[in-house]
Amino acid sequence: MALTTEPLVERRNARRAPDQVRSLILKAAHRLFSAQGYHATPTRQIADEAGVGESVIFRNFGSKAELFETTILTPFSQFVDDWATTWDAKTTSATDPTRVAEAFVKGFYDLADEHQELLRTLIAARVNGVDPGLAEVATRVSGKLANNLGVVSRVLLEHGAARHFRDVDAPVTVAVSVGSVLSLVWRVGSDFTVRFWDNDVCLLLPRLFFVLVMSRG
Repeated sequence: MALTTEPLVERRNARRAPDQVRSLILKAAHRLFSAQGYHATPTRQIADEAGVGESVIFRNFGSKAELFETTILTPFSQFVDDWATTWDAKTTSATDPTRVAEAFVKGFYDLADEHQELLRTLIAARVNGVDPGLAEVATRVSGKLANNLGVVSRVLLEHGAARHFRDVDAPVTVAVSVGSVLSLVWRVGSDFTVRFWDNDVCLLLPRLFFVLVMSRG
């Protein structure tokens, strides 16, 4: 008997809720885009792994590029929403600000590390513009991610106000922290065999900058 891989889903003709179908497609797309890259992953392969017909992908997401858009936006938006809810200044203003900063930096690092290939694809699409559909999606994703980081800035400002900090430049704090984390993620991914969070030296730069700028006053 030929060996087969364990199916990720039930038989293709089983009746499933629309949300379950979308979730299965997104999981398959995330795994394959991350492992093989956007351009090397055909929608037929995504459909086969998700256990759906290829046409179901287009009914749910419109195009391969729009599927990519949802694949990368969903986890980042969920992370920011969860972080903002967990560290709402109304309920956590007495918390050590280091914990607030560390929760964001560590969480964002883990997310960026997991989605390295998707982020690289996003940046390349904006730079080279070879695929117009993907370039358009990259522009939209960048704008939506910027909106998500605006939520982070708002939470920081609320924490600053609750603690009577002065001159908190939240947008700059967030932008530099995110840039630092992304640069470290990509450097670790290409130059080192150890994970960033296991290296306290690499941890200090984004964390301390975030804490010091946030807490000056």
